[in-house]
Amino acid sequence: MKRFVTLLFFIMFLVAAGYAAKTKDLSGPMALKGEFIKPYGNYPAGTPVIVRRVVKLHNSDPGQYGYDTYYAIEVNSTQTALPAEELKLIKFYAPGNSEELWQQIYVKQHLYEYFSENGYRKELRNQVDEECMDYLDKVKSIAYNDDYINSYVQSVFAKLSVSNIDPNRSERLNVQVIQSPEPEAYMLPNGSMLVSTGLLCTLDSEDELAAIIANEMAHFVRDDQINNIYIAERNAKRAAFWGSVLAATADAAFDVAYWDDNKKALGIGVVASIGSIATLINANVVDRLGMQYKLKQEFSADEIAKSLISLKGMNPDALSSALSKIVDYYERQSKSNNLTRYSSTDDLKKRIEKAGEVHNIEARPYQKTVSDVITFNAQMEFANQRYAAAARLIQKNIKTNLASDNDYVILVKAKMALYNTEESNNDCLSLLQKAKELAGTSPNLDINKQEILLLLRMNKQMQAAGALQDYLTLLTKYNEQGVKGDEQDWATKEIGWAQQLLTKISKI
Repeated sequence: MKRFVTLLFFIMFLVAAGYAAKTKDLSGPMALKGEFIKPYGNYPAGTPVIVRRVVKLHNSDPGQYGYDTYYAIEVNSTQTALPAEELKLIKFYAPGNSEELWQQIYVKQHLYEYFSENGYRKELRNQVDEECMDYLDKVKSIAYNDDYINSYVQSVFAKLSVSNIDPNRSERLNVQVIQSPEPEAYMLPNGSMLVSTGLLCTLDSEDELAAIIANEMAHFVRDDQINNIYIAERNAKRAAFWGSVLAATADAAFDVAYWDDNKKALGIGVVASIGSIATLINANVVDRLGMQYKLKQEFSADEIAKSLISLKGMNPDALSSALSKIVDYYERQSKSNNLTRYSSTDDLKKRIEKAGEVHNIEARPYQKTVSDVITFNAQMEFANQRYAAAARLIQKNIKTNLASDNDYVILVKAKMALYNTEESNNDCLSLLQKAKELAGTSPNLDINKQEILLLLRMNKQMQAAGALQDYLTLLTKYNEQGVKGDEQDWATKEIGWAQQLLTKISKI
């Protein structure tokens, strides 16, 4: 009680003596509501409290008072002060919106005091921003260029985005989708976020996606990336640190893998090679940009993520559901350590244990939204000769009744690359028949070509010859539509291939 009165007297003295200008407003105005959980001064437990500002007293004497930061609070319509060390006496009410939630996080984790004490390291931030922009320029080569999916991910990101919490941080928040088979999300220290197609394929609900994005955003708000970089840079020579930060990407060869050297097939186009992705997205880059977090940092970010998605009306259990699916992905790949974004599956399991019981969460609207992404990633896996992974992805679309005729063709190609038994070949014939049914009156030339190759494998030359005739008829009709350029070259090449093969079969 004596210390409380002394502090109030000291603050009033500063104001009366004209020293108010020597106080520094750390937070700007706010209105965070709560209540005392224990008696404080003349106020009993349960008394409502509103935190209005966080202020630093430059003229206070730490030796005498023990602190130089206090919270300007309102109690029973009366303005008073609360020492920073007494913040634990306040229980905050549930935030009403995202801004209040992020302000509560800043207050509860003493981030205003942290930045006041350590500064914003603007020189370091500028250096980091330059490196991030250079990195993002390289990452454009593996961008996933689908406006619908990019807009969808942006919409989820915008629901959770933090703004106007700290005017001293000028990072520009944005999100981009990149091609990668692995389930990854990275919040770069300059506010740019990368979400992989692999993550979209691994998850089954928007709540899970929101939980992963919220975790990354929490790291950003807590300034974990900059803090990790600062510590790493301090332990190394500055020039050497920045000279090697993106060395792994300097000579990246951005090759693309084409679907069976056939740009026309499936109408999907090109995908990045796994080697190119690994050159750009690797543990060295993640670590150097401060995104390899300690478990303590992950635990804190996870708690924030659960609070944020709960505030948005989403299931807080989505975090443990999402993390468990990421673990499943890596265990299927027989990878447990040296994961790109996550240090190990053991660390992921510790996060799941702390986040709460796992309940598998699925949502049909999300599954419909990302079904084409699953097709794309299956194509990427096949093009990089990862046939089992390609087949597994397509089975996911089949399980949800969202598979297209193209999906069935990919599955047939993957199965033919993996197996050559009577049972598997007959299964592939059935799958191609399903593809034809889904294609309906819109011919899918790739179905016909794959059927020809399958029939020849099964030594059914007469049926293959009939299928070749049908293929030639479709190609001729396609050419008669007046196609030009690459499409015309492709059709001409296919007609020549089919005619030669038909001649060859007739001689058998």
